[in-house]
Amino acid sequence: MTAVGRAPLVWALDIATVTGFALGKVGETPRARSIRFAPLGADSNALFCGCFEWFGDLLEKGPLPDILAIEELLPPTARKGMTSTSAQHRLAGLHGVIRAMARHAAIPEIVGVNVGDVRAHFIQARGMRRDEAKRAVIATCGMLGWEAADNNCADALALWSYISGLINPVSALQTTPLFSSWEEVARVREAKP
Repeated sequence: MTAVGRAPLVWALDIATVTGFALGKVGETPRARSIRFAPLGADSNALFCGCFEWFGDLLEKGPLPDILAIEELLPPTARKGMTSTSAQHRLAGLHGVIRAMARHAAIPEIVGVNVGDVRAHFIQARGMRRDEAKRAVIATCGMLGWEAADNNCADALALWSYISGLINPVSALQTTPLFSSWEEVARVREAKP
């Protein structure tokens, strides 16, 4: 990983029609938000254009990250029967837009990360069912005191945490109950049904 001698700035993207975006320097508290690139029902071209405009504005405003982490696409067979070919094409197109623009902006490091690796790090459960995993990721964000308005933000924060843990392994410990705040652990346990 890059940025030796200083805390690198990491941008983490969970790319979809509503994209989760987290950013922050390693060792600091990240911020996150979600972005809808086009209105519901818009065609793929409008979606790609919205993505292009949003990411272009972000790159222009800066500062550029040292590392851009992107949650990798799932293989086409991963959600067989639960998604369509056109949805897969839209996701691949969004990934292409982001990756091309990041490369053009000379972001030093662009990395794809497997969602299973992120979940193993963040919620200690690689193979958990999708809906259950999303709830667990949101709960872990809450335990850490990180604001996540929705599951898109939470997934981006989990990705940011994974990359941060690779750069600074001590930061990876905070996602485990043993090293998090006891008050937050108790609150999360009480909130479970």
